[in-house]
Amino acid sequence: MAPKLKIGMIGCGHISALYTDIYAQLTDIAQIVATADIDPNRAASRAAGLTTAYSAEAFRQEALMHNARTKGQDETHDAARQSAEDARAAASNEIRTYDSHTALLKDPEIDAVLVLTNPPIRGVPVVAAAEAGKHVFSEGPMAKSVQEADEILAAVEKADVTYVSQCGGRYTRGLAHARQAISSGLMGPLAVAKLEINWYQPQSYYTRWHGTFEGEGGGAIFHHGRYVIEPFLYALGSPVVEVTAYSGPFVRDIEIDSYTLALVRYANGAVGIIQGSLLHHSHPKTPAARMEFVGERASMVVFHEHTAPSFRTYPSGHPLPSAPAESILLETGASALFHHDVSFASTNTPEVVSKLESLVEDVNELPEEPSQVSQSRLWVTCVLEGKPIPVPQSVGRQHAEFVRAAYKSAELGQSVQLPLDTEDPYYSFEGRLTRPDWMPELPA
Repeated sequence: MAPKLKIGMIGCGHISALYTDIYAQLTDIAQIVATADIDPNRAASRAAGLTTAYSAEAFRQEALMHNARTKGQDETHDAARQSAEDARAAASNEIRTYDSHTALLKDPEIDAVLVLTNPPIRGVPVVAAAEAGKHVFSEGPMAKSVQEADEILAAVEKADVTYVSQCGGRYTRGLAHARQAISSGLMGPLAVAKLEINWYQPQSYYTRWHGTFEGEGGGAIFHHGRYVIEPFLYALGSPVVEVTAYSGPFVRDIEIDSYTLALVRYANGAVGIIQGSLLHHSHPKTPAARMEFVGERASMVVFHEHTAPSFRTYPSGHPLPSAPAESILLETGASALFHHDVSFASTNTPEVVSKLESLVEDVNELPEEPSQVSQSRLWVTCVLEGKPIPVPQSVGRQHAEFVRAAYKSAELGQSVQLPLDTEDPYYSFEGRLTRPDWMPELPA
């Protein structure tokens, strides 16, 4: 039997339900053997939930096995039988519980960890895990500050462990195609690279730690916008070097940004805007997330789409060809899919369009619509096979530095140059964003 990655789960709050669902579908290559939380009851509850999910997956695979036997589908039957055996073995294992990440990291059986704590406190267990020689998968965003991102990357490099900060949109065929199109030079020198994120979160979303700097670390362009900003920066392949921004808690009673509008300049000489909004009402003519890159010979538009397989089409109308495996739990998001719809146009060099479109053939081996499960399977497989993650994790640092520079620009009312100096309070987590006097008043 092939070796399985033994994983410890650090942080057993709401998001841990998603990873329970994910790892119930990965028992062929991984098994969660321990949980940790500062609340021992939460750690115990998540351990019980994992055991139940493993058992449920075993029953599901056994049902598939019997159905396949009835239909004479030998190959499907054998695969389901093996999956049922793997899930049953995982369910029979007693999952250990700990009251801190430091205690869990001393467990000699653990090869790797999932860090699922609130965003601003993930850095400490990530660095500690790397220093303990454990591979790390962390929920995103990667870091609450540039300082923390640098500490994480240094610890990971020194320990030579495999590290991933969760961002499923990085791994689609469409995004790789977009990156290929820009790096090929076929579009000519880029003049414009812009991104708009038009999402919505009501005031009622902001409960407990949501909406606070200490609990969430940032809003529209940080905790939320990173799902699109990181893929955008990766496709562009050129970091932000100057930011002028408006940002803050527009029409929301929160500390963090509900809307950010940033005018940016990139190292490659292009300029553009990055807009992150949690205020945009759903509108049939407003895309949820749209990237645009304008070169001298061609332009490219990329729709970033993230949806559940229960929908028949993506917002752009792109059809869903197939759905991933059924989730064990309800509405955790494990089966949600990421997709990038890429198109090109040229007014002065129309023949270049077909050349740009054909570049997708170079990345056809990548999934068109990876799920949350796909992302975790990729990390586990890279750990077991000793392969690098295909997207450099330094893109998470680029995102962190853009965010902190945008907050500084908005707070001080001036343009900000990047990279940020290590003594700058916005390089660390010290710098904050406050509500300016000119911002619209909240209704009484």
